[in-house]
Amino acid sequence: MSNALRRLHSIVLALLAVAALPAFCVAQALPGGKLHANREREIDIRHLRAEIEIDVAKKEISGVATIEFEPLRKISAVTLDAIQLDVTKVLLDGGPAEFNADGRSLVISAKEPIGPGRARRAEITYRARPRAGMYFQADIEHEGRSYVMTYGEGGLHANWVPLYNDVNDRLTSEMLVTVPPPYVVVSNGTLVGRSERSQGTFTYHWKQDLPHPQYLIAIYVGDFERGELAPAFGSIPLAYWVPRGRLAEGAYGFRSTTRMVEHFSQRLGYRYPWVKYDQVAIPDYPIGAMEHTGVTGHDGGVLRLEGRAPDDFGPPTLDEYTTDWTAEATISHELAHHWFGDNLTCRNLSGIWLNESFASYLMMLWAEELHGRDELLFVVDRARRHYFDHVATKHVIRPLEYAKFDSPDDIFETEHTYLKGAAVLHMLRAILGDEPYFRALAHYLKKHEFSNVESRDLKIAIEEATGRNLDWFFADWITGGGHPVLEVEWRWLADVKKIDVSVTQVQPKIQGQDTFRLPATIAIAEKSGAIRRETVEIDGDDDHFLFPCEEKPLMVSLDPEGSLVAEIRCEKKIEELVFQARHDALIGRLRALAQLAERFPTRGETLDVFREILSDAAAFWGLRAEAALLLGTIRTPASEALAKSALAAPDYRMRKAAVLGLEKFGTESALALLRAVVEKDPHDDVVAAAILASAKADPALASAFLREQLGRGAWYDEIRLASLKAIAELERAALLPEVRPRANLPHNTAVRQAALEAWIAIDPTDAALHAALFDAARSAPYPLQKFSIEKLGAVCVKDAVPFLEELLRQDVDANLTKRAKKALEEIRRVRGGS
Repeated sequence: MSNALRRLHSIVLALLAVAALPAFCVAQALPGGKLHANREREIDIRHLRAEIEIDVAKKEISGVATIEFEPLRKISAVTLDAIQLDVTKVLLDGGPAEFNADGRSLVISAKEPIGPGRARRAEITYRARPRAGMYFQADIEHEGRSYVMTYGEGGLHANWVPLYNDVNDRLTSEMLVTVPPPYVVVSNGTLVGRSERSQGTFTYHWKQDLPHPQYLIAIYVGDFERGELAPAFGSIPLAYWVPRGRLAEGAYGFRSTTRMVEHFSQRLGYRYPWVKYDQVAIPDYPIGAMEHTGVTGHDGGVLRLEGRAPDDFGPPTLDEYTTDWTAEATISHELAHHWFGDNLTCRNLSGIWLNESFASYLMMLWAEELHGRDELLFVVDRARRHYFDHVATKHVIRPLEYAKFDSPDDIFETEHTYLKGAAVLHMLRAILGDEPYFRALAHYLKKHEFSNVESRDLKIAIEEATGRNLDWFFADWITGGGHPVLEVEWRWLADVKKIDVSVTQVQPKIQGQDTFRLPATIAIAEKSGAIRRETVEIDGDDDHFLFPCEEKPLMVSLDPEGSLVAEIRCEKKIEELVFQARHDALIGRLRALAQLAERFPTRGETLDVFREILSDAAAFWGLRAEAALLLGTIRTPASEALAKSALAAPDYRMRKAAVLGLEKFGTESALALLRAVVEKDPHDDVVAAAILASAKADPALASAFLREQLGRGAWYDEIRLASLKAIAELERAALLPEVRPRANLPHNTAVRQAALEAWIAIDPTDAALHAALFDAARSAPYPLQKFSIEKLGAVCVKDAVPFLEELLRQDVDANLTKRAKKALEEIRRVRGGS
């Protein structure tokens, strides 16, 4: 076919495909936003020394920042980012300097122009009451105490120290932080010393000797105890810092760290590069987790004793039987950043996938190391499905590398940057093969160590290491957006003894998403039961593949291990689905189970397959849990009996899956089973899921039942959390007196947010609710602050207008600024006014 005819053929097929798709697919589009180019620099900062005293009670700091730098061109003034800093004195090269601080920048005038070739030094004396970047958080377990922590992603550090506030610069750093007892300070690098100061305070001096991005500078302050783990390779110190009295929980929670460091070092062919690795656990940590160089902060939910907590990290997942973010996954993700993010750092946030997608895939590699190949395939498949669900509900696609966004939260979006990105890297591994893939990553790490990178650096490194030209792959998956939707059909041609497989790409062809090139595997089960693999390359709108086959095959399965980031649609007869559910690779089996449940729920063969899998104690746990969940799609009396039996499974995830399936039955017997789970199951996570499932399944659920559950304690307060979500689901006004106090301390952030959500569902006009949202928007932990700003707009609190306008004026954090702007627009839209 000529190129012109091929283009015309493609256009016609695309139009027909779009016409046949549901409206939500046609509506897919790239997100808009401000264009973010690489920021230009006037100076190269070499070293930052911050000597600060922290007044924890007043939430204030004061001190001197000394910045060693070299101009990159001739300049007459040095400009630093300094957000709402009160600068009182500046020295430039040891002499007094004129300066101007306007709330955004600090401009230091030089007496005569300065240029490249000589190191310079600026000393800045200042005070600050940080509104972002440094967070003062009440210790919910000890009244009167607080934790202090820093978080710099998205340009936030300039709220507490003057510096160049972007990712395309690297520096060494020293933190000399003075605090009163019982507080302890943890930071990057090596603890040089601890010295007593006047008035009973102590100064902790930490020094980071290898260059790292400024956003990874860390200060953690709390009443911590330090525990030690076995050093990695016998020489790299590993430690954990936990709230006093919780060393045993830290030892168990972080028990795998030594093995993780060694495994990643060996798998990547690049030894962990930093002088040590500390992990700090803070109850209700506002960021969840953060990979500051050589010292990671974690939510206190990572602390646990054996058998005393679910796999979840932090607030439990109540509507799924497992999570992308288990404690082990999160610990390994943050550690993985010490190769991808802390060592090699994206030059611009538009390339943040180079940090986050790699860390997300490495946490999947840790799952493979810990539990085997099926675990890897399963977690990749879950990530891929969460991404597909996101596109289907939000109707937004975007490339992994994307420069148009209005706030860091936009580009850090979990479903694209973390989950799709990890699945794309898994697909790349399948294309290259294991040995070339990891050899290429080792080359990439060694070539660009301690520097900034862009996507093309990775592409070139792969080409240098393997000889493979991946221009097409990067065009499809890195700078291109979306994903393919494949309609697959096959037929056996008896007269020529061949199988004809057709694969049609039916995704909408729109800006950012076109036809994809897909190296793929097709599994063919011959009549003998033997399964062979054929390799093909899908590269057009409509491809056909012929394979010899003496007899009609029992199964033809495209991409049975789930290597492709693609939705695969292939309607099959029940006989093939039954065989596939029993004999295919894991992802093919999962697809077959889903289709059996959806298309053949009443067939005896379907129930036989589900019964076999659920009763097979040797089967992979995720397959069994997915089968338990899909019983809620089948919804027959026989499947309800199977769900009841699954509630007795030893693995709590399988019991939780059965709970989520029972939610869909709508029978009195299913409701009774859910209530029995609430009363008797030994695992808090399963109980919590059953409480919320009961509310969704039974609009008449008794208020007394929910009131009783609100009083139950649990590991992460998940039973109280589920009860509040159930109250919101039912909009149960009679329970509002029980809801209100739980929107405040000492409850953790997840419970407080759930209480506010329930309160909004019951009475969005309540003045006391508005006051609670207002208070949280000003001073709550970061995620609750963002939530509350959004809700001030959603419930149209007119009195919040001056506060929101002040947030816009200060512009201390783009994530808060964007939310404040949207909230203001909503209030003015509904209530009027400029």
